Amino acid sequence: MPNTSIKSTTAFLQAKAVVEKWLDGDDSTFITRSRLPNSRRKAASWDIELDHPVIGRQTIQLSIPQDFPATPPQVHFSKLLCLKLPHIEEDGKFCHGINPSANDYEDPCSVLIEVLNKLSQFWTDITNSAWVAAEFQRERLAYWNRFCYIYKKDGKPAPRNSYAVFTSISGVTEGRVASYHAKSPGRRGRSQDAEFRSTKVLITQGVIDPHTIAVQHGWTVGTLFRGNALWVPLPSDLLWTPNIWPRSLKQLERLILDSSNNEHSVVAWLKKKIEQNIQNGDGGLYQPTFVILVQNRTCYGYMITPNLIPRLTPPGIVPIEIERVDADWALARDYNLELLELRRKKKVLLLGCGSVGGPIAELLARGGIGELHLTDKEFFCIENCARHILGAEHVGTAKAIALADRIRRQIPGSQVKSLRILAADWVSEACSPGRYDLIVDCTGEGTVRTMLGRFREKAFGDAGIVHVWLEPFGAAAHAVYVNHEQPWPYDDPWEKVNAAGWPDDVRVQLPACGSGFHPYGAADAWQVASFASERIFACLNAEIPISTVWSSVRSSAYFDKLNVATVRSSIIPSSGDVFDACHLTRTLAEVLHVE
Repeated sequence: MPNTSIKSTTAFLQAKAVVEKWLDGDDSTFITRSRLPNSRRKAASWDIELDHPVIGRQTIQLSIPQDFPATPPQVHFSKLLCLKLPHIEEDGKFCHGINPSANDYEDPCSVLIEVLNKLSQFWTDITNSAWVAAEFQRERLAYWNRFCYIYKKDGKPAPRNSYAVFTSISGVTEGRVASYHAKSPGRRGRSQDAEFRSTKVLITQGVIDPHTIAVQHGWTVGTLFRGNALWVPLPSDLLWTPNIWPRSLKQLERLILDSSNNEHSVVAWLKKKIEQNIQNGDGGLYQPTFVILVQNRTCYGYMITPNLIPRLTPPGIVPIEIERVDADWALARDYNLELLELRRKKKVLLLGCGSVGGPIAELLARGGIGELHLTDKEFFCIENCARHILGAEHVGTAKAIALADRIRRQIPGSQVKSLRILAADWVSEACSPGRYDLIVDCTGEGTVRTMLGRFREKAFGDAGIVHVWLEPFGAAAHAVYVNHEQPWPYDDPWEKVNAAGWPDDVRVQLPACGSGFHPYGAADAWQVASFASERIFACLNAEIPISTVWSSVRSSAYFDKLNVATVRSSIIPSSGDVFDACHLTRTLAEVLHVE
């Protein structure tokens, strides 16, 4: 027989019992058991009747979820108060901001008291209209998205996803629209609304083609409709709260006129577009039309819907949630854009797209490097799956081509060129001083390091070079930055950098001419990629004045565990834990014992 006593003693049920004993007791006269319980979502609920000088008498529900106290108590108002008062969601839930703590299991009533105190403070605050407006303004994007959701829930035709590529804006400007519509509308509605219910909309500024961007990122699902957009900057000090938001074309017109000193009219713009369509012979085709309002780099959208009765009724407007997909937001969330802009000016040549070069290339692209050129002659094989960022779908594809395609598809704003060519051929035939800001060698091959040293003045001039390689078993990794003043020596003294000397038999030989590999895993390669990329960015930021060697070295216990006869150097940290490691920074002169 199952032990039914276990259920009655769970931590959740114990906490629930403590709260019920308190709130159902004779001393809790301010609260009564809820008349509208919801046992599926709530373990228990109570009602509080309160009078308010602004919103009148309200029934407020206090409840504890099924997983209380892992989830704190909830408070619900009437959902009609959403967008009339801040911190109330579309289902009436009050966002009290109380987070659970470990002590809630021992004293479940304490978190309930916190929530009630928060409710009491809110009840007082909402008598102050200035406080209400300030709270709406502080989290205006969240409330705008809630506003759009309510419109969509009420059956208004709106795109499922609306994306925008924002660059910068100083005045009213036009843009372009690519709207993708599935063969059948994704939701029920009037048949005349079906054409407005796109699955995805991409909106750009100026002459940037949104369809090209959509193709690059795999967003082109459905039939393409091209359209127009009007981008309008709003004053940064404009109060943007629910009572300000336009709900008709007339109100939108007034807002744009006020924001542009009466220089721009959305109605006049719409008429101009209709006339252009007629002149181009497209007057009968549906063309999606949007207005994008921008305040402090945050975008708010309206879709213009055609008038139901031509020449008699005005077009309608539907607010839409805009998700920015430009590189500024995707890569930096608009934070420290000066650094991102600096990186956009950099051009990097990366040699070797293997298990170390692949993730380094992706990390550089995600860090905002303006242009990447990737060289690798080899094709991706199934055995590469174990430690490469590419996978089985890329088998038989050139590594450089597949990696460049992956980066372009996944990372907005990335400019990547793939070069299926030997490093020596590209360097000797196509490179010239000033073409690249930095060269990153991820081949791990001594012949490439030597070749780069021989060609550096002719091919790269003053540009720096970073050599990255990994020792067997991931026991150590190195990133060596060399500038033109102290280049890497022609004799390739890698053994002076390494943490250990390794026997020849650590390389696993395969039954093919010159074929084999050093044993290490994806975790080793990707850890090295992160270690090296951080230092590569420092080189690009001009933070490293001299040739420098960085090393990440595992502990002596790790080397002991390998049971391989190595000649160990002094840079291996002494430790009894295999997970210990150290990072070292040395000058190249120090490593090479150069005065």
